[in-house]
Amino acid sequence: MNIVVLNIASSRYKDKDQVAEFLHLVESNAFTVQFVALAVVRTPSSATYIQSGTVAFLKEVCAQCKPQYIVCSLALQARYQRNLERALCVNFIDRTELLLSLFEKRATSRAGQLQVELARLSYMQTKLVRGWTHLERQRGGIGLRGGPGETQIEVDRRILRDNIHKTKQKLATVVKTRQLNRQKRQHDRVFTMALVGYTNAGKSSLFNQLTHAETWANDQLFATLDPLVRSFSVPNTHQKSLLIDTVGFMRDLPEALVTAFRSTLEEILYCDLIVHVIDCSDQAMQEKITSVEQTLEVIGAADLPRIHVFNKQDLNPAFNCRDQQNACVISSLDKSSLQSLYQLIAAKMPA
Repeated sequence: MNIVVLNIASSRYKDKDQVAEFLHLVESNAFTVQFVALAVVRTPSSATYIQSGTVAFLKEVCAQCKPQYIVCSLALQARYQRNLERALCVNFIDRTELLLSLFEKRATSRAGQLQVELARLSYMQTKLVRGWTHLERQRGGIGLRGGPGETQIEVDRRILRDNIHKTKQKLATVVKTRQLNRQKRQHDRVFTMALVGYTNAGKSSLFNQLTHAETWANDQLFATLDPLVRSFSVPNTHQKSLLIDTVGFMRDLPEALVTAFRSTLEEILYCDLIVHVIDCSDQAMQEKITSVEQTLEVIGAADLPRIHVFNKQDLNPAFNCRDQQNACVISSLDKSSLQSLYQLIAAKMPA
């Protein structure tokens, strides 16, 4: 599918790594990028968010490239998106819809599919309410109860509300099953660890290496959406333990996705140890560490014990973490480098 990418920033030279990350996100959706346009917006336009000169430039680009969609790096309000589509005669996909599309492709389990469906319905409800505001204002005069658009929008709202309610009920069954599994682990006093980190940091590869599992791991964003639980044995210890692989984090995740995946993220709250996996070869490493810490704070896991595992040492051999406590450097592809990780975990396990 041929597309034009519109990246909106507040400065021409700011956050270049975020531009590369967004392009990676676009390519993960199997889109073919024909043109990348950078729009610097310091004061948003009331009609189209971007300035009129940028709109005219995009119109010329679309006339030459003839893309099927324009993909925007921001989560656009419905009125901006509607006005841009009218001006350019091309459908828009904003950041939220792009992430939803990717999550739909990655979700394989019933729980993951329900969570993505809930996020999609919540997103549609927001777009519906904002997109039909002009019809809501068309009220009747004396003796008339409503305008011409009022009945249709109420029907659409009710359908969405009913679908959201049904999806939440189905998801509640999955959440109850997870709660029962957690209660059993707590009753059996099983030491539980959760792998967390920015998306594409190598969590799934490390999970496979530690648990000898064969879960799908790839150099892609959000390769894992569902929490995977496997037994795990630390050398020289005799305690039963479990390892959980969780969904990866990302900057500016839409609120609908965070809300829908809250039941998955809550698995972290009941763990005895958080293993924060970090890509030490990433130039934006510190910003991504901060993003993960902020997400952990949002879900209430900021005070849980944790260790920091700097992964992908094979891509950055010179990196070291001697100045940091509870940290080690490994390569998930090299078993011999995992000894330092085993030592850190053993030190955190109860006697």
